[in-house]
Amino acid sequence: MALRIELEGYKPGIAKFLAQKWSGSADIDILIQRNQDGYYLLGLNQWGPEKHWHTLTNLSVDNQQLSGLVEEWLVDSLIIQGTQVRFLIEIRDRQNDNNKDRGVVNIADNVFPSAALNTETVPDEIEQNRSQPAQEAANLNTPDDSKSPEPEEATLDAENQPEIDKEAAPEPVIAQEVVSIPEPTKSKSKSGTFILILVILLILAGIGGAVWYFLFSKDNNPLITTTQTNSQCNVSNATSDDLSFIQQCLQSKPDTDALIEVINQAKQVNKCDIAQRLYANQSMLNAKIALLYAKEYDEKFYQDNRCFKVDKGTAIYWYETSLNNDPNNALAKERLVELQK
Repeated sequence: MALRIELEGYKPGIAKFLAQKWSGSADIDILIQRNQDGYYLLGLNQWGPEKHWHTLTNLSVDNQQLSGLVEEWLVDSLIIQGTQVRFLIEIRDRQNDNNKDRGVVNIADNVFPSAALNTETVPDEIEQNRSQPAQEAANLNTPDDSKSPEPEEATLDAENQPEIDKEAAPEPVIAQEVVSIPEPTKSKSKSGTFILILVILLILAGIGGAVWYFLFSKDNNPLITTTQTNSQCNVSNATSDDLSFIQQCLQSKPDTDALIEVINQAKQVNKCDIAQRLYANQSMLNAKIALLYAKEYDEKFYQDNRCFKVDKGTAIYWYETSLNNDPNNALAKERLVELQK
């Protein structure tokens, strides 16, 4: 049965540790693993591939709830990783080595790192930052004397306008000029028609060029992109440096199906580190990959391989991760209910 583990705020650098459904004693060790790369917490902000157990003291157990305070070596190490990283904590009873259980850590919003103790001067800085934009806004609102002549120019134009109207008003010659206007209008109309036809032809030419591009030129681009992606993510090209291979593959931005194919290839040739790292790296934000990762540990779907072994607690962890990104996933819900019985 998976534990429900929580960290609640106490003060910067210190948090309340709660583990519900714990059936052991208060004398425990814990093992902390992050999902990003499967590394374990070794010490303050130090992570590595090897397991390292930490002893917690001054805890108590009441009605299957293990509780106590944890210090900055744990709080800072988890908070600094960011909100996208999740953690699995395994608890071992020091009085009975066979009594172990694990659970995903839920970190409350009121848990702060120890660095938050040094934020007392921040309000003064904020006030100074606020006063500067206010002064700039005041300067922008100050009238500019250099623009004052504009109203005078507008007044002069208004004064001159009536004189122009008066001079052009009563002359009888206007009637003759009006009669001669239609001929230039027709020539302009013909010119406008010609321009309109020319614009239409240009538009049609543009459409034709776009069609050619999408039908012929664009068809070649996906082939080039696919070839590059396949080359960068082809497990047969992986050297002894698995991490560099994974980074190069992810830089090519393969889609979900391509990543799943890489994982399957890695499993087939026993490149277990590649498969595990890709699973852990992508499962946090990809519900489909997280679901497949959970099934690798679920005895109902397990297929024998060298990279993964049946582990109910780990399956629960990744089913929960999948549900965080896809709350309506029926299979993940069903398996969680079954595994948590």
